[in-house]
Amino acid sequence: MSQLGLIIKNEYLTDIKAKSFWIGTILVPILFGAFSIFIGYLVQDSETTKKLANPGAPDPSEMTGIQSMGMLCGIFLALFLMIYGAQIFNKVKKEKSNRVMEVLATCVTGRTMMLGKIISVGLIGLTQMLIWCALIFFVVAGLMFILNFSIPMEYLTDSRIYLGLMWSFLFFLGGYVFYGSIYAACGAMTDKDNENQAYMTVITFLLLGSFYIGEYAVTNSANPFVIFCAFFPFTSPTIAAVNAVAGSVPIWQSILALAVLYLFSAISVSLSGKIYTSSLLLKGKRFTPKDILLFLKSK
Repeated sequence: MSQLGLIIKNEYLTDIKAKSFWIGTILVPILFGAFSIFIGYLVQDSETTKKLANPGAPDPSEMTGIQSMGMLCGIFLALFLMIYGAQIFNKVKKEKSNRVMEVLATCVTGRTMMLGKIISVGLIGLTQMLIWCALIFFVVAGLMFILNFSIPMEYLTDSRIYLGLMWSFLFFLGGYVFYGSIYAACGAMTDKDNENQAYMTVITFLLLGSFYIGEYAVTNSANPFVIFCAFFPFTSPTIAAVNAVAGSVPIWQSILALAVLYLFSAISVSLSGKIYTSSLLLKGKRFTPKDILLFLKSK
């Protein structure tokens, strides 16, 4: 097995056997469901609360079902990118603080270590999603049996739903690699908590911005700003996915946006790999823009 394969296997098995993985996997959907019910209860009779909770959201009465699906996909994509990107960041930060990287760097290249973390965390996320899908399936099937109702067949045979899921996965994959490599490079650049927090804040604001723009894009896909964001790599994982799932733009535009995202993902992996390799063994140093440019110029 290759070095990359060994790193992925070790990282994956270590995380999958941890108690925290199973606690989080089981508790997250329960807490998310409880939180959604609680918020729904609060806002059901309060117009003010609705506006404060989601000031930029389009009027549900103006959206079709497939547009609502696009908006939900955009929300979940931004959320998952933040969750799993932060896991990559914390893994790199922890190993750098524990000086584990000094041992690994003697036999494995920095880019291989970075890719190993990105892929292993992605597999962990995929495992969690599959478990959540299974839980949702059994809950829905149980409710259908108890309440004696069925899902209309036109929903199950609507090709737009499966096409939307395909677009969501493709844009999530490209966005995850793009942001994952950035998270990994930022985690390797410093071991100081205040600087780590600054990097995380910037990336979080970018993802939050794409989240809110995605809500606007649901009913304004022809807006020039929305079109620009659909091709801008920091926002395209959400905006272009919303447009593609909702079917509000020509299919050639979605394919082009996906190609641009994958191109920038490859560039991000290459450049972040250089920063990761050059900075992961440096401790206690404050990097300047000049240092980063030197890292990018390295082989």
